[in-house]
Amino acid sequence: MSAVAARLRGHRDRYAVCPEDGFWFRPVYTGGKCPLCGEEVVGGPPRLPFLVGLDRFWVAMAALVLSAIAMSALVLVLYFR
Repeated sequence: MSAVAARLRGHRDRYAVCPEDGFWFRPVYTGGKCPLCGEEVVGGPPRLPFLVGLDRFWVAMAALVLSAIAMSALVLVLYFR
């Protein structure tokens, strides 16, 4: 088994149990609270993975700006050659 597969499998197994009603849930998707009674998870809400919290709009805008700069540089290099 590869290290990547082991890390992915480890992320799936992060469950919490509610002390009030014994319900198992994944606190990543519920904001660290039990979806049935609203009880907080011990240790607070978990941190989201980096790629989940990343806003894709700004990534796309950065890619667009970088490609425009690269194309402008290419045009200038070929023009003055």
